[in-house]
Amino acid sequence: MQEENKQVQAVEANETWTERLLGILKGALISIGALLPGISGGALCVILGIYKRIMALLCHPFQEIKKQWKFFVFIGIGFVIGVLLGAKVIDKFLEANEAAALFLFIGLIVGSMPGLFKEARQQGVTKGSYAALVIALVAMLAWMIPMSMKGNTNVQPSLLWWIICGVLWGLGIVVPGMSPSNIIFFFGLQAPMYAAIGNLDFSVIIPMGLSLLATVLALSKGIDYCLKKQYSIFMHAVIGIVIASTIVILPPVKVLIEPGYTFATGFGDILIYVVAFAIGAVAAWALSLIQKDEPKAE
Repeated sequence: MQEENKQVQAVEANETWTERLLGILKGALISIGALLPGISGGALCVILGIYKRIMALLCHPFQEIKKQWKFFVFIGIGFVIGVLLGAKVIDKFLEANEAAALFLFIGLIVGSMPGLFKEARQQGVTKGSYAALVIALVAMLAWMIPMSMKGNTNVQPSLLWWIICGVLWGLGIVVPGMSPSNIIFFFGLQAPMYAAIGNLDFSVIIPMGLSLLATVLALSKGIDYCLKKQYSIFMHAVIGIVIASTIVILPPVKVLIEPGYTFATGFGDILIYVVAFAIGAVAAWALSLIQKDEPKAE
């Protein structure tokens, strides 16, 4: 541990202002990933090579802040900038064509799946891994489909739901590959959430931010333990959740299971959906090509 601490301190001491400004860009990318279905903030931390430092901060906040406060300040600045700008852009896109936005986001999810499977298989695969995937997939569908059929998915925004959104965001940061925005889309909270963040509505931002912080602090050690002791099973369960929450936001599936849902199906509309899906899939696939393998947990 002492040797590891010395290495971190040496890295921080040698960081230039260019590298610290690059930290702002990394923070912005991570927050945008947390906003987008299919792109996990935690996975982006892995891709950008800072997941270990982020998890160290979450597990030992006071100790790590003393050692790496400059690094985390610039990451934090970028995170805030990314949330504010990303929310505005996504809100406008959803307002212009929600179905096209969904197909773009689903493309991002599909394109990220090879990288997510690669991440899950870093430490081998067991029968328990596949069982965890199937159980998580079936459990999520068994919960989500009946809710959709009863018309209970478009919930009314409230303080409780903003707290739940913050909890989901927190999970997306500490669990590589977990994309909570899929679930937020399922509940129909995406448009009011993005609009509130873009308009700096602190009645939404504050409860979400506090519940996000509470979640990462409360769960980081437990998730870190799961990643170290049952990495493959845990990550395959995450994949099951991602697949299930993607299936239920597919517009053709929503037509079947959600009362009153419709979307345009003209030739021009379908062409737009295909292009949007392809853009999302290619973008996520390209991003997965640069993913760095995290060192195996000891």
